[in-house]
Amino acid sequence: MRTMLELLVRLNDMRCCCERVELNPQLTAGEKAAACIHRQIFRECLPPQVLAHYDRVQETEPTLVQCPEIFAMAVLVSTWRGLSPAGRRKLETHFAVTTPTPEDARDAGRTTRRTSRRAKTAGRQARHGSSAR
Repeated sequence: MRTMLELLVRLNDMRCCCERVELNPQLTAGEKAAACIHRQIFRECLPPQVLAHYDRVQETEPTLVQCPEIFAMAVLVSTWRGLSPAGRRKLETHFAVTTPTPEDARDAGRTTRRTSRRAKTAGRQARHGSSAR
């Protein structure tokens, strides 16, 4: 949920940025489009339920837009209250961070700190064991 809150704050910042960019006559159309594309990327990161509440709160409560953190909290609270228990669980796990286990890392062909330390230790032991003979 913290990640979603931060994304909503950044989305609000990008909205303000796009509004300023559109009013700036010194920028080219490509530069203006680049700013709006970045805003669209932020929108695509968020679940559709959150975006629906974001747009609704933005229209109905324009005073909240002035403070990005409060606005983001209002969006998340209204989204949370509007979801079923299953929808809430899904929303909680949308940005869930899972730490790969060493077995997962070996299966995926990538290394974690733990597996790379084990490999270094095994290499050192092999070198010291062979030089002692």
